Amino acid sequence: MHDKLRKYLEKISHYLAAVSGKEEILNEIKSHILEKSEQEFGEINESAIDKVIAHYGSPRKVAEKYMEGFEIIAPSFKGYLIRYTGILFAIHFSLTMLAFIFRANFLVLPFFYIPSIDSFPELFYLPMSFVFDLGLAGIILYFVTQSRKDVRLPWINLNINWQKMIQNRQTKSRLIPFILMLLGYSGLVWVFLRFNTLFFKTISFQKAESLLTPAASQWYSSALLALLGVGLAGYAIKFLNTSEWVNLLRSGLQLVILGIIINKPIEAPFLKFPYLNLSLIANIIITIVVVLIAVDFLKSLIILGRTALFKRSLQNNSSSGRQK
Repeated sequence: MHDKLRKYLEKISHYLAAVSGKEEILNEIKSHILEKSEQEFGEINESAIDKVIAHYGSPRKVAEKYMEGFEIIAPSFKGYLIRYTGILFAIHFSLTMLAFIFRANFLVLPFFYIPSIDSFPELFYLPMSFVFDLGLAGIILYFVTQSRKDVRLPWINLNINWQKMIQNRQTKSRLIPFILMLLGYSGLVWVFLRFNTLFFKTISFQKAESLLTPAASQWYSSALLALLGVGLAGYAIKFLNTSEWVNLLRSGLQLVILGIIINKPIEAPFLKFPYLNLSLIANIIITIVVVLIAVDFLKSLIILGRTALFKRSLQNNSSSGRQK
């Protein structure tokens, strides 16, 4: 084989690594080039082949012509690669910051394990987590692409009509409760920063005694603020988008926070209080909250499932109507 043609085919082969039938494709390209050399220049030699290759196209462009239908990730899904990687990394980053602040490790099935981070250099765990998140999103989109089915990936549409949103009566009716909740949450943050706890045995501006030990006060107060903050953020997002995915994401994150609270037991967190078993009362309250949020989470799943089935039935009816 001519040296220039051999090198050209080797470069094309590099871009065809994921394509089945690679040898047949290379033989076809080789035949085209040799045939074109003879037709246009009357003979097959290095000079003729070099001129044909120059007009044939770059190895990558030639390979792409033969790779239609062999995409690792479909072009329509490539935008989701950045979106899903960003979401996963945002969760990874948040949990890593919690691991650094509270010197704890977190296991969030099925994807996240964050080790206890005790020093600033260990935060270089974050670039590794980004690579993991990118790879995980890529694997998911690869299997979606290879399924060859019409798959609609979940994503919240954030195309916002600000004028319509401001004029919406429902938006106006929800605005005052949101402002009151925001003020209340700001007040809780101020109390926590002022007294280092949200759980009081006695309340006084001069001296406030906590129900909890100092370590437990900081941990459980921070967890409560995180839980309420996710709820407030979900309420705020509903102004921009009323999709049920917002409710699902909000309740899902709250369940993750509650799971972290349950899996982070602090020995004897409560100070002694006469006639009351504060640990039992706290466990009952946490159980009730978990049940309520879990019900909300399942309700959102059911609504989304019914919506998907309804849309699919409409598509099937319309397609069967066209066939008739």
